[in-house]
Amino acid sequence: MKRVLSTVAVVLLMLSSCEPKPAPPPASPPVPPPTVSAAPVASPSVAPDAFREKAPAGAPMPDFVPPTIVEHKLANGLRVLLVERHELPIVAFQIVVDRGADQGPPGTGAFLGAMLVQGSKTRSALEISDALGKLGAQFGSWGSLDSLGVHGKVLAPSFSEAFAILAECVRDPAFAKDEVERERSKRLTMLAQQKDSPAILLRNAVSEVLYPDNHPYHAPLLGNEQALKKLGAKELAAFHRSQVDPDDVTVAIAGDVTKEAALAQIEKAFGDWKGKKPKASDVADPPGMEGAPRVIVIDRPGATQSHLAATLLGVPRSSKDFHALMVMNTILGGQFSSRLNLNLREKHAYTYGASSSFDMRHGAGPFTAGGAIVREKTEPAAQEILAEIKRIIDAEVSEEELADAKTNLIRRLPASFETVSDVAGSIAYLAIYGLPLDEYHGRAAAYRAVTRADVQRVAKRYLSPDKLRLVIVGDADVIVKDLDKMGLGKIEVRRAAAKK
Repeated sequence: MKRVLSTVAVVLLMLSSCEPKPAPPPASPPVPPPTVSAAPVASPSVAPDAFREKAPAGAPMPDFVPPTIVEHKLANGLRVLLVERHELPIVAFQIVVDRGADQGPPGTGAFLGAMLVQGSKTRSALEISDALGKLGAQFGSWGSLDSLGVHGKVLAPSFSEAFAILAECVRDPAFAKDEVERERSKRLTMLAQQKDSPAILLRNAVSEVLYPDNHPYHAPLLGNEQALKKLGAKELAAFHRSQVDPDDVTVAIAGDVTKEAALAQIEKAFGDWKGKKPKASDVADPPGMEGAPRVIVIDRPGATQSHLAATLLGVPRSSKDFHALMVMNTILGGQFSSRLNLNLREKHAYTYGASSSFDMRHGAGPFTAGGAIVREKTEPAAQEILAEIKRIIDAEVSEEELADAKTNLIRRLPASFETVSDVAGSIAYLAIYGLPLDEYHGRAAAYRAVTRADVQRVAKRYLSPDKLRLVIVGDADVIVKDLDKMGLGKIEVRRAAAKK
């Protein structure tokens, strides 16, 4: 049956193919071509937009207004500096002692600073960490050349509890023997690691060159192996008693807390604290360096770079020339477009970055200018650094350089008050260096008042070429023969301390 149906389908298909095809539809009449005007169409004339010829002028730089600082003193002399900021429910604080490692034997101040949160009269180190962790607090401690203390940041509802814990750490640290041994071991390990860091070797060598053995700035902040091995709980406790006194402590607070609430908590934590009012030792300037070698090389065989610093004794933070020095240094080496960086990096490709700085402390810290230099270019790089220092002494800077440096410095100011932690740190800085509370209010105006003559004046006064020393960490076998060409006298080569 299926076969019959298939045959029928084939026959029908053949018959349909034989049918005549229908006639095609009649063709449409042709479309005439469009009429084209004989008159040419003029191309539009587009004049350049005026605003494309010149970049638009920016709005005037807004004046930065730092926050108002409220000051209070407890009966025992402890100072309180407060900035209220209620945008977020966060409080940051620092409890600062305005003296530090410059008051004790090498390594003692930094060791003490680290131990402040490693146990107190009522809590072990672990209990302190757990208690503050449950509050969601961030905390820590430090010991620098100029200060030591603790810092914390916490949600406003937990401020009172967090502050009480850290206040006790400052007043009554425990110096538990096991914690002291653990911290000592950590610091000895850090010392060993630093022997592999050319940047740290250079920093330490600069201190050794500028300051005599008995000066508080001679030894590294971390100390040395001999000093660390002698430090124990007894020595740390004695240093704490001699240096930490309510009359030398400032509590800097910023954030979502009222003056009344903050003072109530501070009075509760510190109001009954009685001190002995110890007198801090002033940091004296070191004697002159007449006759000392002008080039010192710390030998690191095989080093492919030379870490180089032209250095001399700088100024303390209390210097009346602070603002002029900051402007001068910004032009010389304190920003990416500085003379040193444009010369050594952009022009000569001797280094990835060159800079200069004044390390201003309670006493006169070092001025340094340099960078990490391609080994084979050590001598020409040193020549260029000395030439740039001479140039800023010999001639006034340009108006453009002066304006650029001022703008750079002024625009940095708001960053010091960006977060409540920044604010607390900035107001604590005033206490550490004995600066007035309106310091930040007048800083922009002080920068603007600096003239080209001021820049040259401070360069001449503080960058005396005959006092400069070149300190270099690098491969002595490769670089000394080229450094001899500078004619700066006999080069002293020191061996870098071996890592044990």
